[in-house]
Amino acid sequence: MSTAAMANPLHYEATDPAVLWSPGNVSEAIPGVSTALNWSFIDDAIETAARRAFYDMGSLHRHELALGQRTEERFMVCFYGRTVANIDAMRVIGDRTPGTSANAIEEQLFGVVRPDAVNHPTNAYVATVATRAPRTAVSVRAKQLRLRAEVVSWWRDAVLFPPADLDSARALLKQARERYTHAFELATLASMLGQALYDQIVLLAENASLPGLQHRLVTGYDDMIETGLATDLWTLSAGRIDLPSFLLRQGFHGPDEGQMASRVWREDAAPLLSLAARYARLDPDNHPAKAVTRQRIIRRDAEAELFAKLGRLRAPGAKLLLGAARALIPQRELGKATYTQCLDAARIAARVIGRALADQGRLDDPDDVFGLTYEELTAATLPRDCKQLAAERQAIRADYLTTDLPEKWTGTPPRVPIGGNGNGARTNGSTTVGATTDGSVISGEAVGGGAVTGRVRIVVDPATEELEPGEILVCRATDPGWTSLFQLAAGVAVDYGGTMSHAAIVARELGIPCVTCTVNATQRLHNGDLVRLDGDTGEIAILEEASA
Repeated sequence: MSTAAMANPLHYEATDPAVLWSPGNVSEAIPGVSTALNWSFIDDAIETAARRAFYDMGSLHRHELALGQRTEERFMVCFYGRTVANIDAMRVIGDRTPGTSANAIEEQLFGVVRPDAVNHPTNAYVATVATRAPRTAVSVRAKQLRLRAEVVSWWRDAVLFPPADLDSARALLKQARERYTHAFELATLASMLGQALYDQIVLLAENASLPGLQHRLVTGYDDMIETGLATDLWTLSAGRIDLPSFLLRQGFHGPDEGQMASRVWREDAAPLLSLAARYARLDPDNHPAKAVTRQRIIRRDAEAELFAKLGRLRAPGAKLLLGAARALIPQRELGKATYTQCLDAARIAARVIGRALADQGRLDDPDDVFGLTYEELTAATLPRDCKQLAAERQAIRADYLTTDLPEKWTGTPPRVPIGGNGNGARTNGSTTVGATTDGSVISGEAVGGGAVTGRVRIVVDPATEELEPGEILVCRATDPGWTSLFQLAAGVAVDYGGTMSHAAIVARELGIPCVTCTVNATQRLHNGDLVRLDGDTGEIAILEEASA
């Protein structure tokens, strides 16, 4: 059921007590609690995009492209304002796709798989996957690069020449929705293909008796958009690019950039300037370009080690696989940047609509526009009770902001109070599946980078001014809005995410030790704790607890 037909657009009703749900990696794309406008804009867009992507890969038949009406028939929904994935639905895709499995999909998306989870493979989709997947793999990179160029030009026009009236703003909002859907589809495809390639590289390393080598084989990529952002920030901090020029390149980034109501850098440059000031204090050897060069050398040395182990007969196939990975893995982050930029164009349109409705007396404040839905704003006529609708939904969202969701659950989601360790981190009430602690060690998913010792900084808002160079960044999950903090951090630990999550990919490119899927590091650790974070073993050892 789409948000257009829901009395409360921020909450779906679960009807099947057996279906498993998790916020997991989807928080990378849509973090936090959505407004009515944000969720209604992305709701059917991401569901449509996911189904198109699975169809393009051959895992869905054409009749399955139609959006499900029941909550459990959708891949992603909204519970209490937070974006959540249907793990059981995603597992079906794994069972239908040759070369992977339901358990593999669950582990890839959410870092761990339940001990009692059982695969149910089927051969019914082998023919369609064999037909569509290779064609899709060959074309997705070119399609995504073409769309990226189109979106960048279109977005810059919207920034420089924003809509002048209500009608043109509504037209821009519709354009943004259409482009966002297309961008999310291509990003989903790139993510699926990148994950499949990574899985094969893991097997390649294990078969060569070189387990763990994959962390050094999937790094040092020249065209990673996230390192481009870090480089631009460095250039800004050194005064070699002016602020307006930087904002025309990267202004769609900023705190909570996956939420339309947030204020990104082009609207509020204060967080950006604070970051630039901290970048200016970094040692020249920390320049992102030098990190890319170091990681490229690491990758080539790892390739040479692998090829020598495989021998002349098996090395050519490995070279083809690694070449495909170099072409497609960077596309995962490029896709995120593209749909994030589309969302920012929608943000531009929403600001104009909000001001126009406030001027007409239809809203009390321009920002109240985020309490209306996409369907209401693009309908032939606006609701007569705009003020009341906005106020009611803002009150609902305010309530949702007071609670969190567990790591995983079945059926109706429990609401968990936000609180915990005094650092602003949450207490999620979930079991620590996949993460262990004996009081001094927290275990998660190893994603590479070696080991580092440093003081912990718990961060719940990427706009923070507290993270200092050399500290260990500990957070729930990251999206592109967090990328700029990685350059400051000596290491990164995140509660959610696997070996191909945003945090893992960016950390590997910058050569930063990283542990993902800790589940509860934001609860167990405190600001100032001295820890040793080992990205190769996935362990975080607490060496010294901070004093109260």
